Amino acid sequence: MNLRSRSKPTSKNKLEHSRTVLGDVGNKIEQRGKQDIGKGAITKKNRKTTKQASSACLDTNKSNDSCEILTHAKESSKTKRRFSSRLMNNKRQREEKSQREENQTKRPRKDSLKEIRQTNHDDNQCIDRRSHSRHQRRMSFSSTDESKDEKTEVQSYLVHPKFRLQRQSSDDKSLILGISAHDESNMHDELQVVPYVTDLFQHLYCDEKKYRPQMYMTLQKDINAKMRAILIDWLVEVHMKFRLAPETLYLCVNIIDRYCYKSHVMRSQLQLVGVTALLIACKYEEIYPPEVSDCVYITDRAYTRNDILEMEQRIVHKLRFHITVPTAYPFLQRFLSVVKASALIKHAATYYTERTLQEYDLNKFKPSVISAAAVILAINNPDICKRDEFQSTLVSGMPSILLEYTEFGEEELRECARLIAEKVGEEPITASRRKLGAVKKKYENRKYMHVSAMRLPCL
Repeated sequence: MNLRSRSKPTSKNKLEHSRTVLGDVGNKIEQRGKQDIGKGAITKKNRKTTKQASSACLDTNKSNDSCEILTHAKESSKTKRRFSSRLMNNKRQREEKSQREENQTKRPRKDSLKEIRQTNHDDNQCIDRRSHSRHQRRMSFSSTDESKDEKTEVQSYLVHPKFRLQRQSSDDKSLILGISAHDESNMHDELQVVPYVTDLFQHLYCDEKKYRPQMYMTLQKDINAKMRAILIDWLVEVHMKFRLAPETLYLCVNIIDRYCYKSHVMRSQLQLVGVTALLIACKYEEIYPPEVSDCVYITDRAYTRNDILEMEQRIVHKLRFHITVPTAYPFLQRFLSVVKASALIKHAATYYTERTLQEYDLNKFKPSVISAAAVILAINNPDICKRDEFQSTLVSGMPSILLEYTEFGEEELRECARLIAEKVGEEPITASRRKLGAVKKKYENRKYMHVSAMRLPCL
């Protein structure tokens, strides 16, 4: 790299001969100053020269060069003002354009709306969102009249077909999305499991056919229906004494009936079967089930501890460990929720359903049908209608929403309801003329609003 000499310049040409290590800096500064003066920029160094030139031009008019410098400086100041005013105008125009663009994005033009309407009118097709959720695809309609007809059909249903008890499709693995209208009020209750309740009860309804009690008394030679009624009446008292859950009693009776259908039971072993079935149900449903010693005590030591444990093994092996079965109790709670029943109707329907556990003749009906018939009896009870403010849409004495949800036949429900009313009105009597009134005594309590003392309806 060739560097120039650092010799000190003379005072005359100090700026011309100033040098640095990196190059000629002084000459560049001098050149920039000359260019600014040529353009008309007035610096501190050139203010004296402009003043002297202006005074000489006014007084003597000798030097024309100084006058030209003054006029050039004035013109440069005017050009600066004009340039600044142009910049301000450009900024304002840009701001106005940006505001116009924002307004255009918020409010679409009328021309674009007209074009969209014309294209929609030419197509004559509309997509129905309700049909998309039902069929899982988009459906196009040729006219708006067809979409209106479909909406009126959907609104005419009290319960949509996909939310009913019986599954329309044969595929049990497909889940149903959405929430039905009669379940929207239970969204705050986590125990109702509203997003899954439709699939749960459709599954219970399908399994009901496999594990429902059958008519077995013709196969038994040593026991009869009255012995069964005495056993269940005694189990209701034990259930009350131990303060067990309602589900435990229904499951206990289901286990007894299924075991008696599959094996021969002696008269002396019937109470042992009942106690052991209650123990199995308690182990399944209760948090703190009773001990085996408690079961021995309530039988007045008629059976030993080993007898109960051996019978437990027999029952479990005969049933192949199928303990999770649908009983009448969950269906009853579901139907009462669909109908939006009051507290009085709930107690009455529960009383009728629990009373049917003693009656062997009602095993010919499915548990879901028994629960629906008990709800209908409670709604049509004249004493309840006087005391309760419950109002429902009835079709021949039956709530229409329950008929749509279950899709049960009216004749089947009427037959079951009449048989329940007949059996509840006639208290079972033993051979020694002793009445079996454990269930009636239970529901005469104030806790259940004395529903067992009310008269029964005539259907």
